[in-house]
Amino acid sequence: MTDQQYVRSARILHWLMALGFLSMWVTGYIMKLDSLEDTPLEESLFDLHISMGVTLLGLLLLRVAIRLVNKPPALPAGLTSWEKIGSHLGHLGLYLLPLVTMLVAWAEVDFGGHGVKWFTIAMPKIFPTMETLAGINLEDTTATAHELLAWSLLALVAVHVAAVLKHKYWDGHDVMGRMSLLSKK
Repeated sequence: MTDQQYVRSARILHWLMALGFLSMWVTGYIMKLDSLEDTPLEESLFDLHISMGVTLLGLLLLRVAIRLVNKPPALPAGLTSWEKIGSHLGHLGLYLLPLVTMLVAWAEVDFGGHGVKWFTIAMPKIFPTMETLAGINLEDTTATAHELLAWSLLALVAVHVAAVLKHKYWDGHDVMGRMSLLSKK
């Protein structure tokens, strides 16, 4: 590793999680198709989606621990102050938004009384089974919130990718190399 790259474990987790979230968005979109409603495929996709979410939650917590222990590489020289602030806020969002999205999804499943399972293994119940609170259907409300958060996360990732491309092709900063799986020499 050079001082211009994140530690190898962070780089591996970055790309594993990118693939994981891409899979989550694809399965999430497909399982919501009207043509799949109340079918075995829809049920299988829900189970897979939940299991991938639990996996990603574990990987996110591991990634946060790695980030706390290992200092990230310095930002490229020549960034404006708003780019530095945007970078820090964007990265913070890429940690917090997935966490909130996954916790809201966990709440949705627990409120509905379904119980979160990780590939058939029952996970701890974090939220009580509750149909309503103050006249609000909790499962439906958290389902809507989860979907909005997932779309927001996708938008944030699009901005993240756009920023990487802008820095590489407009500014000449190879920020993607900081997350490359190949070690720089």
